[in-house]
Amino acid sequence: MNATAHTQPHEDPTHHHIASFRSLFVILVILLIMTALTVYTAKFVDLGEMGNLILAMFIACFKAILVCAIFMHLLHDKFLNTVALAVCLVLVVTFIGFTMIDMASRGALDPTREHFIAPPSMSEANINAAIEKRDAEHAAEGGHGADADHGDDAEHADDIH
Repeated sequence: MNATAHTQPHEDPTHHHIASFRSLFVILVILLIMTALTVYTAKFVDLGEMGNLILAMFIACFKAILVCAIFMHLLHDKFLNTVALAVCLVLVVTFIGFTMIDMASRGALDPTREHFIAPPSMSEANINAAIEKRDAEHAAEGGHGADADHGDDAEHADDIH
């Protein structure tokens, strides 16, 4: 190796940065801690729906920056590549931000669209009433009644045994 090998600028395409095991291990530990922090804040910290989402996005962005800087070698690469990644991340954050603003402000324009409305749950009594009504309508149309249907099933069950 010649004397100028370590003095070459990082932008030189022939120069390759090799990360040490220790630095990679430190990044691994930091990423695991940040993942645990994400899970902890999701389960035990209540900042409101938007607050928790914003906190989770900040933690995810920090982890993404670490991964890009170290594992994708942007820390030791051309500055233009880092700028391109930063512009893309800013655009993604902008689009997600506009979507969050839209979701948060829907109630101001139309109060019926503010919250997702789940279909009403049917109690067992309502289900049984609906079944009886269906059976009665079926019997009125000339079909067998509910009791006749069960009787036919019992006869077929005897034939099987």
